[in-house]
Amino acid sequence: MKQILFGLILMAFTPRSVAQSIQATDVLLVTGKVKKERTFGLADMQKCQVFTLENVNTSSSSKRKDEAKSIKAILVKDLLDSVQYQYDSPRLLNQFYFRFEAADGYAVVFSFNEIYNTETGKHLYIVLEMNDKGFLENDNRILVLTTNDLKGGSRNIKNLNRIVVCNGG
Repeated sequence: MKQILFGLILMAFTPRSVAQSIQATDVLLVTGKVKKERTFGLADMQKCQVFTLENVNTSSSSKRKDEAKSIKAILVKDLLDSVQYQYDSPRLLNQFYFRFEAADGYAVVFSFNEIYNTETGKHLYIVLEMNDKGFLENDNRILVLTTNDLKGGSRNIKNLNRIVVCNGG
């Protein structure tokens, strides 16, 4: 009886991530402080200007490096340009930030000004193709990469399923 009880307790505290894999995402929801929620699929993403990147760290960890030789990607801000934010005065946009959330609950944050008014916005991508594998062949889709952070990989996020627009004020 003690062995059964011990086994049940052990199972309760064993991380489930070892036994299950996170489902790849095919659509991205933009929600929060927006006039209307938007869902973006591959067809929507392909309407944006595509950039070719070479030798990019695609890891989601600053301690590990997974390099892709060739990537085709779009800028996150090009996708977000079609979203209408909910605010009373343009000055309030200085308080907005975006919480990028993955299917497994992992999240990273970018400020409105960081995306629209700094170099980061010119280096924040959604991957459409990696190493000649299309979007639907990539196990980590939707993959977001930032290529100019000082610690590479620390804000890359795989299996992104939503961006929540937040107002910090």
